[in-house]
Amino acid sequence: MRKKGLLGINPPRPGRRFLLAAVAAILIPVATFFLLDAVFPFPEARLHPPAATVVQDRNGNPLRLYLAADHAWRFPVTLDETAPVLLETLVASEDRHFRSHPGINPLSLFRAALGNLLAGRVRSGGSTITMQVARLVEPKPRTLSAKCVEMFRALQLEMRHSKDEILTAYLNLAPFGGNVVGVGAAAFFYFGKPPGRLSLGEAALLTVLPRSPTRLDPARDAQAATRGRDMVLDQLAGRGAVSAQAAAEAKATPVPHHTVTPPFLAPHFCDLARKRRPGQPLVRTVLDPFVQKAAEEILKGRAERLRSQGIGSVSAVILDRSRRDVLAMVGSPHFFDAARSGQINGTVIRRSPGSALKPFLFAMAMDAGIIIPETLLLDIPTAFSGYAPKNYDGLFRGRVTAQAALITSLNVPAVRLLDAVGAEGFHALLMRGGLTTLDKPARHYGLSLVLGGGEVTLLSLTGLYATLAAGGEHVPPRLFPDSPTTGLRLFSPESCALTTEILAKVERPDLPGGFERALGVPAVAWKTGTSYGHRDAWAFGYSADHVIGVWVGNMDATPVKGISGAVHAGPILFELFRAVERNGSRLPDPGPLNLAQVEVCAESHDLPGPYCDRRITVTTIPGVTKLAPCAVHRQIHVDVAQGLRLAGECLERHASRPEVVTEYPAELCAWWRSAGIAFPAPPPPHPDCAEVAGGEPPRIVSPTAGAPYSLRRDVPTAFQRLSLTAHVAAPASKVYWYQDGLLVAQGTASERLFVDLSPGRHRLVVMDDLGRMDSVTYHVD
Repeated sequence: MRKKGLLGINPPRPGRRFLLAAVAAILIPVATFFLLDAVFPFPEARLHPPAATVVQDRNGNPLRLYLAADHAWRFPVTLDETAPVLLETLVASEDRHFRSHPGINPLSLFRAALGNLLAGRVRSGGSTITMQVARLVEPKPRTLSAKCVEMFRALQLEMRHSKDEILTAYLNLAPFGGNVVGVGAAAFFYFGKPPGRLSLGEAALLTVLPRSPTRLDPARDAQAATRGRDMVLDQLAGRGAVSAQAAAEAKATPVPHHTVTPPFLAPHFCDLARKRRPGQPLVRTVLDPFVQKAAEEILKGRAERLRSQGIGSVSAVILDRSRRDVLAMVGSPHFFDAARSGQINGTVIRRSPGSALKPFLFAMAMDAGIIIPETLLLDIPTAFSGYAPKNYDGLFRGRVTAQAALITSLNVPAVRLLDAVGAEGFHALLMRGGLTTLDKPARHYGLSLVLGGGEVTLLSLTGLYATLAAGGEHVPPRLFPDSPTTGLRLFSPESCALTTEILAKVERPDLPGGFERALGVPAVAWKTGTSYGHRDAWAFGYSADHVIGVWVGNMDATPVKGISGAVHAGPILFELFRAVERNGSRLPDPGPLNLAQVEVCAESHDLPGPYCDRRITVTTIPGVTKLAPCAVHRQIHVDVAQGLRLAGECLERHASRPEVVTEYPAELCAWWRSAGIAFPAPPPPHPDCAEVAGGEPPRIVSPTAGAPYSLRRDVPTAFQRLSLTAHVAAPASKVYWYQDGLLVAQGTASERLFVDLSPGRHRLVVMDDLGRMDSVTYHVD
């Protein structure tokens, strides 16, 4: 019978004591490990340090490299992106049992400890790949305690990650000398290639290099690097991992004697791409390196010539018309020239576009049915609440077609057209078209918006011209292959085609006069702009394949006397077209269009009436274009004796005959008279007509009879006008105002009309369309 213990409990038998001790020997370390794991969790974030950035062109070649946030060259890779020979060499040389051990290889540790003891110094640490990852994550001095921490961290790693994940971490954390970290960066800087294309000899060098990156750096000591590489190759051959012949061939290849210089191409473009894709280690773009190089060379040559004229910089953007890919972007041809502010990207700075927005207004007006290319617009002195636009040359032309106004870039017709279309709608269209720098309300810009009263960027405005070139669908310029290729429609294909046809007729600086019609001349639709204050010159053009924008000026906005879009930016535009379209260019094919040919009056360009004797054919957009009946030609009655105008009951008292007259807008007639231009005018009314016209005659309210009026010396004469107001009784619907016998205004009975103030005594007569009249006399000091 077994003897009980002091507490009356039987002590465990020897076999049971052994079992309990064995269980405790297992559970206590395991429990201790999990307790330590909870208290000291593995620093997972350190497995993924910040990556450097590689910006690639459309072919996958690097354009520019950017250091990681910790100033390291680190390009993370996956196992699939790494050459199998490197993976096999690394495992065979560093940790043959990597796939089978739990993170620690006791046999390797024992062997290393014995070797170090016999050598009297530390020669090997016996670390597995997993332990090396742990050491790279938490670098510590090589002490026994540090080795224990390293083994603990290795076990944590193995518990949380697969072998492939651990191997990937080693590939991306291993040091290769200086600030080169990971095989992605090492493969590039030592061999100029991605890690997926490494040879056996290159893989062997990258295997040994992390053991002593400084001592084995081939750029510092090629012999030491060669010995280290060959040692790995001999080791692999001795273990049968590679054949002796493969090892010998790899040894025959010299190690690199210098590192690869990082590329520095398209710097402004790369900066912009990286900014738009922050935090991405690999930024794939659509830039074409050949187009980029051609553009840079052209702009460098042009910049030197422009410098002598006080112009410091030039920028350009080249887009693929169909996909809107940014094929080239030159923010400045002198990136490192601080005197020219070369590091400023001229394609994204805000500047006034001058007249470069006019084509979009004309296209918008066509879609609104307000104009067609042959619509007649007034080009006369005009004031809008204190704003009086002037043409670039200071001249006026009276009447011009919309087509001519756009080709010659006249300001006054454009501002009058914007007034008719509406500045709010035009501003909204430009914002939808990507000109988001016009970020103030439309009223802030007013009617000056179409003349460059706001600020845009070269990149965004080139993108909007691409919208015209592509038939009206707006897609923002694409920097990346995954950017959208569809967008929203801003214009109809018809208005784009008509606008393109107009812009293709603009006189080109690269051709002698008349050569536009010669066979074989590249076809380009284009427009220029020159900003207020002579600070910016622009040129935009497009063909079936490309859209190009050019800006010329100074980065600090210093004005340049005589700077002009046509003179300074236009020639660069066409040199770029010749460079990228060596086989010649053609205009975009708009495809099927809803256009129709319509006969109009040759004088008014409106629908012909019964009295229009000459007609022309114009192009319209059916269902959209609004053509009014001709109001220029009309039939009136005049007395036979004097040829004076008769109307109403006055016709019964005088012998009369019908006569077809031309009645032009009163404000046009007034300018013609001031400019000394002769024009046919309808005869004045017969004085007897006021007495016999039935019903209540018009009554003049303004100006006041006999009242004196004065011209202000502190206000320009163009802004001083006198309101013409009259009460008109039914059934009259139209009134005509004559001052001193000349027609000065006409309109509906409710329309606001004005006459320019001029010194002297004036007699003003108003007559309605029934022949009834009223008159006043007033004086202007």
